[in-house]
Parts: sequence; structure tokens; C-alpha cells
Amino acid sequence: MPHPFLRTALVALIFHATAFAAAPAFTPHLPTKENTGGAVLIVTGAASATDAAPLARWLNDRGLAAFTLAANATAADTVAALAQLRARAAEFKISPHRIALLGYDSGATIAAEVAYNPIAAEPAGKISSRPDLVALIWAATLPEPAPLAAGAAKHPPTFLVGSSSGGDNRTAAIDLWGKLRAARSPVDAHFFARADLKTVLAAGSDSSGAWPEMFFNWARFSGLLSDAPRVPVKGMAYLDGQPLPHGYILFTPLDQPGTGPIIGRVLNSTFGQPIGQFAIPADQGPAAGRYKVDVRQNMNRWLSNSFSSGLVGGGRGGGSVTPEMAHFGHHRVLAPSIGDQRSFTKVRPGDATDYIVEFKPGADANQDLRIEVFSGAPAPTANPSAAENIGGIIGGPKNPGQAAYVERIKLGPPSPVPGIPEPILLWPNGAPGALPDAAGVFTDEDKPALYAFAAPAGNNTGAAFLIIPGGAFTNRCMDNEGVQVAKFLNRHGIAGFVLRYRIGPNYPARTISTADGHRALRYIRANAAKLGVTPDRIGTIGFSAGGELQGDAVYNNISEGDPTAPDPIDRVSARANFNALIYGGRNPQKPAEAAPTFLFNTIEDAGHLGVQVAVLNALRGAGVPVEAHFYQVGPHGTAMSPGDPQLGLWPELMVKWLRGGGFLGGGGR
Repeated sequence: MPHPFLRTALVALIFHATAFAAAPAFTPHLPTKENTGGAVLIVTGAASATDAAPLARWLNDRGLAAFTLAANATAADTVAALAQLRARAAEFKISPHRIALLGYDSGATIAAEVAYNPIAAEPAGKISSRPDLVALIWAATLPEPAPLAAGAAKHPPTFLVGSSSGGDNRTAAIDLWGKLRAARSPVDAHFFARADLKTVLAAGSDSSGAWPEMFFNWARFSGLLSDAPRVPVKGMAYLDGQPLPHGYILFTPLDQPGTGPIIGRVLNSTFGQPIGQFAIPADQGPAAGRYKVDVRQNMNRWLSNSFSSGLVGGGRGGGSVTPEMAHFGHHRVLAPSIGDQRSFTKVRPGDATDYIVEFKPGADANQDLRIEVFSGAPAPTANPSAAENIGGIIGGPKNPGQAAYVERIKLGPPSPVPGIPEPILLWPNGAPGALPDAAGVFTDEDKPALYAFAAPAGNNTGAAFLIIPGGAFTNRCMDNEGVQVAKFLNRHGIAGFVLRYRIGPNYPARTISTADGHRALRYIRANAAKLGVTPDRIGTIGFSAGGELQGDAVYNNISEGDPTAPDPIDRVSARANFNALIYGGRNPQKPAEAAPTFLFNTIEDAGHLGVQVAVLNALRGAGVPVEAHFYQVGPHGTAMSPGDPQLGLWPELMVKWLRGGGFLGGGGR
């Protein structure tokens, strides 16, 4: 039997040669209100064909035209339908350059044959049957993508939905994802802990029911909803006259709804870049027009409330720790600096109108923007205690980012920050292995602790997360990867406990941070009744280095309690009941003993993606439930990103995953 791609190519050429003599049977579903000009050709399997029309109407409500093929449609029918849609684009009021192919169940196999067949896609002098985008949902089998010839166009941008459970027989998307990544073809992938094929829209499902909305956001981000050319954007963000230390700017379109929202991230390091700077490449940027501005403040000090690892490290990379480094390691300010993420949609609080900017096409779009908002709060005053701790450390500031940090930290905020609970010391009488400074003083950085955010009394599921911020083991991102995560969890009835664990340069040994993680889990479990927590619903969520600490503590060094320990806390287990690894982790050494796990990362964050792939494969190989969401675009350290139409979905997906797994009470689906 011929290879499926050769068979598809041959049939496609015949269809082009006959100029639609045997027109495929597809049914148009056209939007009745707003029409963006985008189109989706839907190919379903025979078992799910009756659900194609509801999906088509769902797309119509979002301004997309939809076309459903008959239940017995073949790859040849699909090829001909795509070409025919382009030829009749004016008739259907769609753009010939914005046609997506969506395959569901066995229809996904057909869609993949068509999308990844370069011979059928572009016959010379004929109308193209190559889809502009492709979505493959719940495929049982997927063909090998045909090799790309030198200089050939990449495979169409792809949206994948599959299951990580071998019992579902819907894991083919995982293998295809690896092959598309290897070919450097753009792909967003979502692997749920279990498949749900009861209906195409899966409206009553747990997290897997979110795929239609995720597909729509991906399609919008990929350009399906607008022909308008996009422009690059760069600039600086200011709050109350000072550079925004960390956060992002959300640009929501008023004239081009198909292009937004657009995200400008202020994720600077202190390695030479000015704090407050952001840049958006053209392929992710806005179209010309007016946009509403929303400035999100993630914290009041620099990223982790400290300097970069290049300044305070030394021990981690094999270098020596100088007395100045050790001093700074004890005395730097690494406590939370803001109670929750803050949003500014007006230049000043009393303004009657929203903050609006306009992007113009051409060279004007490349101008540097100055995005500035004011909170209305009194100007900060100097904080002498902070200034004493950082003035002249290791020879003073080394670059503009560090200089800005020094000036900012001198202005506060005061300690303690309003809205932040007092830390609970994990070892009130002194932590094992703690090292005093040269004067014999133990500072906060020698005292591991928890910031406890209890679930609201009227909405308490009994579940709890130990939250482990990242920061390369030389810093801690206590705000955007700590406090704001706890506040989000509280809104869903989940308690959050932010961990202040020990880090370098004074504690370069990972055994110290691992011990802090074990103690934190034990503390929460031992005090479950007092904290309003159910002892068998305690999980961990770690970001970047926090995910590495999780790997050390709850995957590769699972610690049960010692019933003979003199300290009652040490008698209880430090085993997690569930885990979430957010752009971080370790290669699991004992995958069969791991708890159910949720993963989030981006392909752009290549340095942290590999270990998450290793976790996914190890856990699914061991039969441990695992859900993974891997987006194409997004830098490292995006945190929760509320308002981001793509990356900002993962926290809600995680809550749905928890609910589906029975961790929030009421059992699973």
C-alpha cells in the first residue's frame, strides 16, 4: 500500500486537475453578527459528526465562518474543500489567507495528512489547498510529518490537544509535538490528564473542556481574525515617576478586535537593561489603531527584591563567596513588597477617561513609547534601614539595572507591607544549619518561614498549596510567584503558604533548601486543623528554581515522618498529594512514587522546557496522572499573567485540573 502522504498527494493533484469536478459536500455556517473574515474547515470522525454543527455555531458567535465536511469525508475531500474555499472566498465573505483546518477524533488524522503534505499543498499555478493554521483534537493516530525540503515553508502553525493517559488511546499528539518542535514549526500543545470525547465542545468536562476557548485565543494570536499588518512596539513603563520594576502592559484594541489583547512584558534582568523597558516583536504586536492601556504592577521592588545572581552568587558557579557577598546574603530585603498585583487603566485615578494610545502604521510605530501611570499614593520616603543594607555592596552598582534597583529599594516600601501576614518561622528556636553573619546575628535570611494565606471561611475546599517562588537559588520572587499566587488560590477556596527558603550565597547546598521544603510541608500537615486544611489535600507549586526545589524534595527525596522524632512536626509526612511545576523541575528519579502533576511552560523558554518534557514522559510512563500545557511564545518568568489571552489561562486550567482530580472535594468528574 502506498505511503499515506503519497496517496494524499496523488489524490490532491487529481482534484486540482479536475477543477472541483467532484465538489466535496461541506456545509457553510456563516456568522450573523460580527464577521472577522476568518474561516475554519471542520473535519470530524463519523462518531462525532453530529457535534460539528454546535462547534461551528460556537465559532460563528466569535466572528468566524465555519464549514463542516460530511461524516465520511476523506483526505482528498478535505484537500478539495480547502482549495474550493479559497476560490469562493468572496462568496463566503472570508479571507483566502485566513483559513484554518480543524480535525477532531479520526478527523484529526485526516487533517494532519493534509496539513503536513507539502506536495498537495502548493501545486504550481493552482489554488493552494494548504491550510493557514491547523488544529488537531483528540487524535488516536497521527501520521509522520513529511520532511521539509531546503528552503520550503514550515508546517502550518499547529494547535494540539491530546491526553497523557495511555488508557485513552489519545497520546499521538505528544509524539507529533516533539517532531514539530524538532522541525522548528510553531506549535501550541495541551496534553490533558484524560480525554473527553463525549461531545466536541466538552462543555461539562473538567479542564479538557477548555480547549475550544484555548483554540480561539491561539487562532486570534496567530492572526486568524484579522488581515491588518502588525507593528513592533518598544518603550518604557513608569509608575509614580519611577520605572516599573516588574509587570506588564496590556493593550486592548478598540478598532481592531481581532488583533488583541497585546502584551508588553516588563521582565528585565539587572544585566545591563534599564528597569521598566519592554519590547514587542511585530509578529506579536498590535495593528494600527487605538488601544486601551492597562499597566499591571507585579511588585514594588526589583524582580526578587534583590540583586541578580551574578552579583550575589559566586558559590553556585564554583567561585568564592567574599565577606561582602556573605554580608549581603544575610541582610538583603527578600520579603514581599506588594499585597497583590495592581492594575492601572487610567493615567491618574481621578481621570474620567481610560488611558488610550494609538499605534500608527509605518515608521511611526517604531517610536519609543513612554507609558506612565500614577497611583495617587504619597511619594515614597527614604528607608534608612534599607539604605544601610545595600549601600556600596560589593563595590556598588555595576550597570543601569542595578543602579535603578539601589535607588528604588532606598525608597521603601516599609516593612511589614500592608496585607502581608507575619511570617511563621519553621524552626522558632533556630533552623538546622543556620549561619550567623560576622557579628553573630541571625537575620531573616537565616530563618526559613511561611507566609500563610488562609482560604476564606465561606469558601474553603480544604485544599492547600505550598508555594515555592523561583529566583535561581540566589533570589526569591516573593510577589509574582508567591503572594499573588496565594491570593489567586484564595479566590478559589484554596489556602496558600508562600515559602521563604534559604538561598545562596550563604546556603549554596541544595540540601538546605530541600530541608526547608520538607519542614514546610510537615508544618502545614501537622497544623492542618488549625490552618483549615485537609491533611490529604496538600500540594506544592513551584516556579523555575522553586520547581527544582520541588524536584529535590517531593519527587526525588520523598520524606515520610519519623514516629520517634522528639519534635511532633517531624513525625508527620512531607509527601505532597499533588504538584504543579511552572517552568521548572527536575528529572524524576522515582516517577512511580510521584503525585499527580500539572505542567506549564513555553517553547521559547527552551532552557527550562527539556526538564518538563522529561517529567511528562516519566510520569505518563509510570501511569501517574499528568497534565501539561506548552505554549509556543512566552519568555521565562511569566508567572500568572492575568489578562494575557494565552499564558494567563494556566492558573484557571490548574484549578479545573484539581477539581477534576477530586482534590477540591466532591470527587472527580
